[in-house]
Amino acid sequence: MLKMKQAAEQVLFLAEKKRLKDTDVVVEHNESLDLEIQEGKVEKVEQSTSLGLGVRVLDEGRTGLASTERLTPESIGLAFENACENAKLQDPTEVVMLDAPPVIPDTASLELYNPELDQLNSEQLTELGLSIEDTVKSADKRVVSIPYLGVSRGRSESLLLSSRGVFCTQQSNEVAAWCGPLLQEGESRKSGMKIIHRREWDPNAGKRVGEEAVERAVELLNASPIQSGSIPVVLDEYTAPSFLAMYFRAFSAEAAQKGMSRLKGKLGQKIAVPELSLLDDPHRPGGNRSCFLDSEGFLTKPFHLIENGVFSNFLYHVESARKENKTSTGHASRGYSGGIGTRSHNLIWPTGEHTLEQLCGLEKKCLLVTELEGQAGCNPVSGDISIGVQGFLMKNGRRVQPVDSVTVAGNFFDVLNNIRGCGNVYQPELTHLYIPALLIEGLTVSG
Repeated sequence: MLKMKQAAEQVLFLAEKKRLKDTDVVVEHNESLDLEIQEGKVEKVEQSTSLGLGVRVLDEGRTGLASTERLTPESIGLAFENACENAKLQDPTEVVMLDAPPVIPDTASLELYNPELDQLNSEQLTELGLSIEDTVKSADKRVVSIPYLGVSRGRSESLLLSSRGVFCTQQSNEVAAWCGPLLQEGESRKSGMKIIHRREWDPNAGKRVGEEAVERAVELLNASPIQSGSIPVVLDEYTAPSFLAMYFRAFSAEAAQKGMSRLKGKLGQKIAVPELSLLDDPHRPGGNRSCFLDSEGFLTKPFHLIENGVFSNFLYHVESARKENKTSTGHASRGYSGGIGTRSHNLIWPTGEHTLEQLCGLEKKCLLVTELEGQAGCNPVSGDISIGVQGFLMKNGRRVQPVDSVTVAGNFFDVLNNIRGCGNVYQPELTHLYIPALLIEGLTVSG
């Protein structure tokens, strides 16, 4: 079995023998250790490792792709030959392979990897999980069970190598813990969920995780629907990113070219409140999608998708850019087993000046959303929103009733123009969506 760089170099050696000038290789290695805790013991241990190599060749304008999960000379050779054969079956495309940039910054400055986390063993993870369970059980007598409780650590490494001189490696790791207790009071049963997902190890985090999970369930006990109508909605800093995440594909030039973005033809037009400047920042330290090179070897850079409410940029990779006589913006994404797609990096929505409590107090009455219940009614192309939520009815900044069994409906492209306030913090877990709490008008709540 070859090492990652050796395997990639083997592909380029084969390409040189075949006089193929445009070949690149992606190699990915992922490891994870997951523990599930039940009744004072480890119920399940799952340790997984994945390794894969993807080949891309350009032959007379035709792209061929193939992959293998075995880094042996024989398997790599077969994958290379398959990529060459696949290229012959494709139509010519507007794809070129990029020369290596003069300088590629050291990815260590992105702060994606903490070597201390790789030293964590199952005993340490178990201790954290058991401390969470002990805290939950002692926190409230209404705890019926803990259906979800676990701890994990993960590590990933990727490599990009091309016949044009591109060479870049990147590694990241993280540790996570989650707890979802079920509480019952009379006929009311509610779950709370707390997740931590970070690059710092805190062996004493169990008490905090357990207490917050129970607190979230307690707050929603005896929740009930509210009257239907149009009411201001506040999404807290945890739900706002999830609520809006699926709609950001509208900023992909590839989606617009396929007629799957309502932003097509709207460059330079006002699409949001003047206070909104949405930044895509690939260099944010610790960001889940931080990188200096995209999957085609193009240098990334921060730039605005929305600037002072005006739609200023689509996201391009090489092919989508050449279709419009433009240059890639460094947003090519590719796994070892697939082709090139478009993906944002770290989206930064600016924070405001209000705490969550102050944000809720800006309206005499509003719905504070703290839980989302699936996204089946949401359409990322049209922008339509229809999603079940849980939270609290707020009056003059105070919680007066826990709320469930309600649906929030509207449209993403209207939401951008109906932001009336922003929170002053982001949620603390690892993410690529830095979106604070939002106060939104114009949404309809159905009880």
